[in-house]
Amino acid sequence: MSCETAAVPAITTALEPVVLDGERIGTIGSITIDNPDRRNAMTAAMYSAIPAACETLCAEPDLRAVVLQGAGSQAFCAGSDISEFHDRRMGDGAATYDRAEHQAWNALAAIEVPTVAVIHGHCRGGGVALALHCDLRLAADTAQFGVPPANLGLNYPPEATRRLVALVGPAWAKRLLFTAETIDAAQAWRIGLVEEVVPAATLDHHAARLTALMAEKAPLSLRAAKLVVDTIVTHGTAADRALRDLSSRAADLTDACYESDDFREGVRAFSEKRTPRFRGT
Repeated sequence: MSCETAAVPAITTALEPVVLDGERIGTIGSITIDNPDRRNAMTAAMYSAIPAACETLCAEPDLRAVVLQGAGSQAFCAGSDISEFHDRRMGDGAATYDRAEHQAWNALAAIEVPTVAVIHGHCRGGGVALALHCDLRLAADTAQFGVPPANLGLNYPPEATRRLVALVGPAWAKRLLFTAETIDAAQAWRIGLVEEVVPAATLDHHAARLTALMAEKAPLSLRAAKLVVDTIVTHGTAADRALRDLSSRAADLTDACYESDDFREGVRAFSEKRTPRFRGT
């Protein structure tokens, strides 16, 4: 007689090389929410593991993009594991739990390369918050989304709410929060919660193609673009103030592009009508 034990919920990472015309040009990292028995619900320990996972990937010198995904095809993440709430999210434990949650989001948002949430199946509550802290969200046509804190007597965390409003606008954010209703992938695309919806069977391949396309571009350009866009979003506008006044880091990255070997390589490749080989320098 055999005895099977349930897998321990975890956050796992992996690195895959990107090859262009037979040459390795970079690496794509992935972070997997691995708790399929509970539709990839996030435990407190899993939230605490995300900053270390991000640090591991960001230590890769030629990292070009990061994918955030759920294990299997039934769920991206069904949210925070409610079975832990009585012991971990009430009373004295609440602040510790919330801090771990916010540190996980901040770690994802701080990744300097493009980040893509690849969403199969259920994406609710804390899962939506994780996806909101990525740069792009790709959804399977079978995906379902919901923001259900009103069903539990909670308020959605302000940082996640800010990002939700930035994507879908205040009216749709209020509707999702007021009703806790579940919407399908098509509706999520219509309101701007996700950027693209593709058939479930092809989602992973489509995401791989998109990240490979990003990996072929100049890394400094992508990092600068990401930080400049985030700076504009944070400050509302950059039209009436110099970029350096808003973010010296964004300005430095922009200046670095003009001084880079990649810029010179891009110009040469254009003149020679060939594919450029960007090194991130």
